[in-house]
Amino acid sequence: MSITQLLGILDQVYCTILIMPFYETSARVTKDPIMGLIQMAAQDSDKNKLTAIVGSAADDSGSLLIPEAVIEAAREVNDKVDMAYASSFGIAGLPELMSEEILGADIAKALKESGIARAELVTSGGTNAIATTLLACTSKEDQIITHSPHWAGYDSITLAIERKPLINFDILDAEGNFNLVAFETTIKNLIAFKDDAKIILVMNTPFDNPLGKDFGVDAWNEIGEILSKYNDREILIILDTAYLDFGPEGKDYYRLSFIPNLFKQINSPNFKLVIAGTVSKSFAMYGARVGVATLLSSDDEAVSQWRDTAGGCIRGTFSNASRPGQAITQAILQDPKKLSNVHEWQKTTSQLMNKRRDFFIEAMQGRLTEEFKLIRPDSGFFISLMINDNKYQNSTFAQVFYKELLASQLYAPLISDQFLRIPTCGLSEAKLEQVADRIVKVANSMRDIKETA
Repeated sequence: MSITQLLGILDQVYCTILIMPFYETSARVTKDPIMGLIQMAAQDSDKNKLTAIVGSAADDSGSLLIPEAVIEAAREVNDKVDMAYASSFGIAGLPELMSEEILGADIAKALKESGIARAELVTSGGTNAIATTLLACTSKEDQIITHSPHWAGYDSITLAIERKPLINFDILDAEGNFNLVAFETTIKNLIAFKDDAKIILVMNTPFDNPLGKDFGVDAWNEIGEILSKYNDREILIILDTAYLDFGPEGKDYYRLSFIPNLFKQINSPNFKLVIAGTVSKSFAMYGARVGVATLLSSDDEAVSQWRDTAGGCIRGTFSNASRPGQAITQAILQDPKKLSNVHEWQKTTSQLMNKRRDFFIEAMQGRLTEEFKLIRPDSGFFISLMINDNKYQNSTFAQVFYKELLASQLYAPLISDQFLRIPTCGLSEAKLEQVADRIVKVANSMRDIKETA
C-alpha cells in the first residue's frame, strides 16, 4: 500500500469521525414549550412583561403555598439529618403508604378482594414514575397513545428513552365531553396497522394538565367497555394522577373508584394499570421529587417482579431518590394530624384556584372572537383557551396568534399547538385581569387577518 493510499484511508476515517453525531438522542429541553418559554421569559427584562408559565400553587404575592405540616415535618427531618442511602425501592414502608393515600383504603380493599394484586416503589417524582414504567414495560417498537392536549413532558420522556412519537387522540368532543369516538378510532387504527400491537395508554386524570377536566365514572365505564374488546392482547394504562387531590373540595378518597370496575370489565391478566403518583403538587413538595409507581394486575408473576424490574431501571438511571424528601413524606403519611392538615390545605388551595378560575372566566366573558373558546375546567391548576387551528397566512391561526402574543410580552405556554394554558394556581386576580386584557388586545389586533385555507 502506497503512502498516498494510506493517507486517503486516514482522510476517510478522519472525515467519518468528524461527521459522526455526538448527540444520539433527539431529546432537547427547548423542545418542551414550557421549558423553552421559561428561558425566553428569563431573557426579557422589560417591566411590562407578563409571565404565566409555571404550575405551582402560590398566594397573591407569588409566594408558594405550603402546608404547615410539610414545614413541620421538614424541620423534624432536618434535625435528625440522616444522609444514609435510600433503597432503589424507597425507604421501608413509604411506597405502600403513598399508594394507599392515592387509592384510599376502600378502593385498595376492593381491588384486593377481587384478586387484583399490587406492588409499588418510590420514584423521583411523577415524571420519573411515568418514564420508569415506559422503560420497564415497552420496547422501541411499541406505539404509545395519549390525548391531545397533554402535558409536554410526555413527549420529552418518549424522546429521551427513544420511543416512537406519541399517537394523539382529541380528548374533547364537540360538547366538551370525553371523546369516546376518537379514543376508540385511535385504538382500531393502531390494531389495523399492527395486528400484534400492545395497547399502551398514558392518561392524565382527573383534573388534567392543561384542561383541568374530570370526565368521571361514566366515561371510564365506556373506556373499559371499549378496551374489553381487546383483552386478548397486552393492555397497559399509565394513570398520571398529579392533580388528583385538587378537586372542587380537595381530597376525595373515592376519586379513583372507577379502577375496580375497569378490571372487572377487561378481566384479563394481560391488563396492567400503573398509577404514577407524586407529592410534588399534593404536598407542595415541588423540588423534593418524591413519586410512586404502583402496578395493579391480576397477573401475580408480573406484580411480584415489578419492584425488581422497575427498581432496576431506577438503579440504572439515578440509583435512588432523595432520602430527606422521602422522610418528610413518610412523616406526614404516618401522622394523622399532619395528614389532616395537608388535606385541609388541599381544600383551601383548591377553593382559591377555583375562585381565580371563575374570576378569569368573568374577565374574558364576551370579549373573545369566534376563533377562541375558553375551556372551563372542573377544577385543578389551569384554565385553557382553545384557539382555532384553521390555516392562516401559510400557517395556522393559533401559531400566528401565539407569535403576536409573545411579541406583546405575555409568556404563557401553547400546549399541543392549540391550547393557551393559564396557571390560575399561581396568579392573583389582579395578574389574571392583566393576562385577560393582553389576550383580548392581541386577539382584537388580528381581526383583519384573512383565512387562506
